[in-house]
This record gives sequence, C-alpha cells and structure tokens, in this order.
Amino acid sequence: MREKLSNVLFLLFLFLLSIFLDVNDKSESVEVYKPKPKLIKDYDLAVPKDGKAQNILNMQYVKIQAQQALDSSNKYGYSISSYNNLAFAYVKPSTYNKMYFVNAYLNGFVPYKVDNIWVTLKYLQTRLKYQLDEKGYNNKEEVWQTSKQSYMRLHGDCEDHAILLSDWLIGLGYDARVAVGTVKVRGSSPQGHAWVILYQEGEEYLLEATKKSKWNQLPLASKFPNYFPKYMFNRKNLWVNTGSKLTTKYSGSQWKNSGKFIPYNPYYKDLE
Repeated sequence: MREKLSNVLFLLFLFLLSIFLDVNDKSESVEVYKPKPKLIKDYDLAVPKDGKAQNILNMQYVKIQAQQALDSSNKYGYSISSYNNLAFAYVKPSTYNKMYFVNAYLNGFVPYKVDNIWVTLKYLQTRLKYQLDEKGYNNKEEVWQTSKQSYMRLHGDCEDHAILLSDWLIGLGYDARVAVGTVKVRGSSPQGHAWVILYQEGEEYLLEATKKSKWNQLPLASKFPNYFPKYMFNRKNLWVNTGSKLTTKYSGSQWKNSGKFIPYNPYYKDLE
C-alpha cells in the first residue's frame, strides 16, 4: 500500500513539474541589458578644428576673441603674443565667417594613401587652380580653407595650397610644416606668401605648393634666399622666427617653438 502511495505521489510530482515547465516555456523571455558598442562619429574635415592655444613659455591658455570684438585692424587675422612680444598663436578667418587658430586648418585630411610625395606634388600641379581670395570670396582680402575644402573645390591661393600639401604629407608620416612670411619676386617688392618646409633625412626642403610646372627634384631650402619666413606651424605646434628674416634655415636656435594648439575634440589627438 505504501509503495502504491509513493508511486502516486511521484507521478503527481512529475505532473505538476510538467505544468510548471510548460508555463515557463510560454512566458516571454526577459531581455538582458547589453551596453551598446561605442560608435565612431563621422567628422566633417571641411570644418576647421575648434580649440585653444597654449603659451609654452608660461603654460597658460588663450581662446579666440569673439567676432564682435574684432575691429577693422584684425578682421583678417591677428597674432597673440606673450609679455616679451613673442607670438605663440596666429588666428585667421575661415570660409564659415569664423576665426580659427592656423593649426586648425590642418585637421587630418588625407585624400588617399600614396607611396611617395611625387603623387601629392603632381596633384597640386595639375588639379588645384590658383585663385585669389578676392575673386573666390566676394572681395575678401583673407580667407583660409581647410585641406579638404581646397581638395574638393579645386582652387585656392598660396596658404590653401600649402595647407593641403602639408596636411597630406603629415598624414603620410612626413615631417612637414606650413611656413608663412613674404617672398620677393624679381622686379617687385616682397609680398605675403605661404609655402611648405619638408624635413627628411637631415635635410630641409622648400616645397612651393603653388608651383604649376613639372617637379624634377626636391629643392633644398638653402637655395631660396628670396623667401623670408616669419612663422611655421603643423597640426599642433607653432614656431616663430626670432632671428633674421633673410635666413634660409628652418631649424636652429632662432626658431622658437612658442605655442601649442589643443583641439577641444579628443578625436583629433589621434591624428597628431
């Protein structure tokens, strides 16, 4: 009798267990929270980088003046100096009617990877048309384009050519900088100009980014005494010429690394 009772109870247990499992199977599954992977944001490299400049001498930071605070003397750009009058930042107007530090125009645009610099030089020679700012931007005397803007618009003046070439070379792993100053063409007085300085294997090369004739070799900077540099910059640093403007050397004690550009967006730090 006891054995039969035990069997009945066991069968009853199995019956109840099957009902319980069946109910669970028909219920909705509980969704387990999984953190979403971090998405990589797309950045418009046609827009200059927002950021601040650091005075390397005293490690203090400065921001760009508000547009309404600028007067006619600096609406086309201005420099920021420390107490000893050593400039550590330069500011120039963009195509967006907003001022940016000059480093901001080198925002990491590389049109495509190449094995040597001759491809980049040929592109600027054959594809990029020289055009003054006055003609392209409603008689404005000074407008700077980012490297991507120059590449997409296929025109620009001297600093636009130099910015595209320098940014491209930096992206390929070269030590290239935009140099700004004046150049004296035979029979005329010195005029404002921008070009590229390339450092490679202990040599300094001057690359005239606006050159539209065929490139046969990389010209040494020492062969160009008619170029008078004032300052140079890459994506994050700025160097000022504190010596003679007649120099053909782009390194040494007369070149002071006076300023550093720090973008607000941490994405751009990966491009340095």
